[in-house]
Amino acid sequence: MSTPFAAIVLSAALLASGLQAQGSLGKADTRQDWNQERSVYHRRIHPKEPPTGIDWQGRMNQLLKEETGDLVITAVGDLILNVPISGQKDPEHRQLYRLLQEADLCYGNLEFSINEHPGEQGPFYNFRADKSFGWELAALGFNLVGMANNHTFDFGPEGLKDCLRTLDSSRITHAGAGLSLEDALEPGIQSVQGQKQKVALLSYMRFWSSRFKSRNASGPSVATLNPATILVARDGKVEAVEGVQEDDIQAMEDAIILAKRRGHLVIVALHNHDVSHNRAFGIQEITPANDEIMYRRAVEAGADLVLGTGPHVLRGLEFHQGKPIFYSLGNFIYQYRTPDRIPVDLTHQRDAEMPREANVSVWDRRDSPEIMETLLARIVMNQGKVRKIQLIPVIMDDEGPDYGVPHLVSDVKARRILERVQRLSKPYGTRLVDMGWYLEVPGGH
Repeated sequence: MSTPFAAIVLSAALLASGLQAQGSLGKADTRQDWNQERSVYHRRIHPKEPPTGIDWQGRMNQLLKEETGDLVITAVGDLILNVPISGQKDPEHRQLYRLLQEADLCYGNLEFSINEHPGEQGPFYNFRADKSFGWELAALGFNLVGMANNHTFDFGPEGLKDCLRTLDSSRITHAGAGLSLEDALEPGIQSVQGQKQKVALLSYMRFWSSRFKSRNASGPSVATLNPATILVARDGKVEAVEGVQEDDIQAMEDAIILAKRRGHLVIVALHNHDVSHNRAFGIQEITPANDEIMYRRAVEAGADLVLGTGPHVLRGLEFHQGKPIFYSLGNFIYQYRTPDRIPVDLTHQRDAEMPREANVSVWDRRDSPEIMETLLARIVMNQGKVRKIQLIPVIMDDEGPDYGVPHLVSDVKARRILERVQRLSKPYGTRLVDMGWYLEVPGGH
């Protein structure tokens, strides 16, 4: 798809700059009409959901009560942002942002690039915003991001350099990518007001191939946990078994141990792609057993909290040796199909990651509910231990100008999300207490 897509981007750039091609006979050609009326951004099939009528401010006032010494961390999943959303005024948005802003630490996986190099775009997806979006992230409340993911180099080394500088100037701590492999493997260190202990963030990506493994340790790099495949004999047959390379796991463990020796509370972010998102593989809400190893080994090395992203859907919550592991926090801001950025939405509608229901027009396809329904995790720690975890259900719009924008949701729709989280966490023996409109995990696991 790269060749037609390049032509689309070139044509869009020419149109945006106001240039007009001249015909061979000296007559001005008419501009190509990029009609976006059928785009999911400009066309609604379902009426916009009315306000819930819920007293969200009252609910948040109750939820946000703290005790002396509390360290509050909010954690969400993948962030793909290219249209500002911090100016939303309704309580379903404002009170959600309040959860982000009133935490000591607010984490998300930065799955887009903040840079001024649109011409460096390499792959199909155009996950880019200009430098002002550093302040947009900060305005929403984010001060901690993981960068080890498969979109870090979408705009090449120069795009990464811009992104790192922007995050630094916006005072957003980051980890997982750097101008050298050593930088990428270094933890991001964050001080917390009122806390003597600092927080160290380590960020790694696990992909189904080694394509993102650093080839030049002195050049821009991403921290990776690389795959390996071995052949095993089982029941008279030969099988290929895929997992993560032990040397990479040991290097991660060493980094965690070193951060703990320095007295830090350690958060490990793991961006995990065990297979492609092609819908031929279905909804990937179950973590493969071989992938659970890296999450648990992080805890065994001393991590206090492990945050998973990558599958773009929620996965279960486990307590391992008393420490929480979120196998996937799903999406949180998912503006990945913006027609002003990629002029013809048809290319997205034919994406292998989109569901393909029978007898549904290509223009009417929507992301699966599992993709657009998520949660915000509010982790309350005190004296280095988890006091409680609150899981707040969230939904992103799947059509119209707020496509991919998260908001708090009615209790009826929240129930579907809460039941999914309970089902996915049950195999791990995690105790989730139903609080009516959210779930709470008491400390002491």
